Amino acid sequence: MTPSVQARRFMAGLFPLAALVAVLPLWVENPYYLNVLNLTALHVLVVTGLNLLIGFAGQISLGHAAFFGLGAYVSGILSAGYGVAPWLALLAAVGLVCLVALAIGVPVLRLSGNYLVMATLGFNIIVNVILVQLEDLTGGSSGYVGIPSLSVAGVALDTDLKFYWLAWGLALLGLVPARNLAHSHVGRALRALHDSPQAARACGVPVASYKIRIFVLSAAYAAVAGALYAHYFGIVTPKTFDIFKSVELVTMCLVGGMGSLWGGLFGAAFLTPLPQLLHVFQEYQDVIFGGVLLLLLLFLPQGLVGWLEETLARRGLGGIRPPLDAQPPAPREDAP
Repeated sequence: MTPSVQARRFMAGLFPLAALVAVLPLWVENPYYLNVLNLTALHVLVVTGLNLLIGFAGQISLGHAAFFGLGAYVSGILSAGYGVAPWLALLAAVGLVCLVALAIGVPVLRLSGNYLVMATLGFNIIVNVILVQLEDLTGGSSGYVGIPSLSVAGVALDTDLKFYWLAWGLALLGLVPARNLAHSHVGRALRALHDSPQAARACGVPVASYKIRIFVLSAAYAAVAGALYAHYFGIVTPKTFDIFKSVELVTMCLVGGMGSLWGGLFGAAFLTPLPQLLHVFQEYQDVIFGGVLLLLLLFLPQGLVGWLEETLARRGLGGIRPPLDAQPPAPREDAP
């Protein structure tokens, strides 16, 4: 399958999704439901970057909630505490988080397997402790308040509906560069790195460099989502970005489908509203939530997207995701 065909198939899925996002507010007028949809969009952004790191490059991270939180706190503190324009504060937060990710990634990504998991988990714990202890700067465990809303063309995005267009616009837009990266020669190198770092290195792939770059890129996605979160809710607390949030984000990747950008979207869209739907079962909410995840991982280990692809293939409709390593057909020997 040629790159142009792959691009057309991707856009063929993206356009209907964008149309659905555009008409959804016509039926969803309740501010609470719009709030859940906005949070889902922010999770889509984080999980898109995280899926590039885990699903494509094979580098497991249980510390991405730390980047999510740093983006939120830096942008919130700069705008509310130092009078920096919110959009400028957002860009500064993303830049600072990328520098932190680079500084952390250089030593940490030398590790692999469980050691990498524990190192990223430890980083998340350290950041969470810092956010609690620096009370004069971050507000401590009570959180940091008074963060101003973003504005576009002089219009403040201070309602759920106004923020909805920004959040989902950036969430869908974030899929495009991620898709281009995944289907480029860099994406194929990341897939080789995922399958066997030794074999990838033997084929000339700069393994260490690619690990660090994809780690920084995934942190940038999380930082953008974190900054948007801060300016949307107007308050950030350390509890929001603890290790359980990191586990939740990785679970979204698993449930949606590793190595699939659509999988990250499906996983975030499924797991973000699920606790809200189960709220009627207050006493058994956690048990039901855990049971649903367990059943999904047991019976759909390939994720929601993998299951959907198999279902469509059995019905002769084809999958929604072309294989990452698909190559154009070899030319015939008698071709001119």
